[in-house]
Amino acid sequence: MIKIQRKSPHAAFSLSMKHKVLLFPLGVLYRLWVSTIRFQFVDLNARDEVVKNDKPVIITLWHNRLFLAGEWQRRFRGGRKCFGLISGSRDGAWLEVFYGWSGIHAIRGSSNRGGSKAIRDLVKTLKHGNDIGITPDGSRGPVYSAKPGVLLVGKLSNAPLLLIGFEYGLQMKLNSWDNFVIPFPFSRVKVRVHTVDSKNILEGCTIEQGLKSLDEKLMQVTID
Repeated sequence: MIKIQRKSPHAAFSLSMKHKVLLFPLGVLYRLWVSTIRFQFVDLNARDEVVKNDKPVIITLWHNRLFLAGEWQRRFRGGRKCFGLISGSRDGAWLEVFYGWSGIHAIRGSSNRGGSKAIRDLVKTLKHGNDIGITPDGSRGPVYSAKPGVLLVGKLSNAPLLLIGFEYGLQMKLNSWDNFVIPFPFSRVKVRVHTVDSKNILEGCTIEQGLKSLDEKLMQVTID
């Protein structure tokens, strides 16, 4: 049984180094798996905008499309570092290891544990010139229902939200709360992106209205 540790009552849970080493072969398999994926942008102009943009962005995608986020970042964001918000919970400890395999750096926290600090850390990360990644429906859902954190980060940082949707061809869906989707090796994945300006993201509307608008925009690039 793999032991998940927490150094203090307020610290995030994490796997021990011993168990990270034991899981290393799975990380190698994951890297080989995603390296075979063929990305195809539906809009080539949007692809050029993503590649040429040298400003930090808030990469925003639903939790069940997370499998390819790190590989997509590596190929199309020019080696720019990306940081992702991960819950400080026990489940988050596993996800932190997965993020490491995909090349995404972890910022631990959630709306329930360290939330305000996590938001400040994300804003600071953007201001230092790095991308960040957020799954707006969080780690527990409900599926396809955004939470306020992504809007707050956008408003405080003025960084644009880069909405991403992956449409998988050959795929498998896990029996999880969000039907997490995993593409088969060597399959083709269609990519849709849409940029949302954060400067006026909540101007003239409530947070609930802003979240509803974000849900609709993100669903427009997400094909189930």
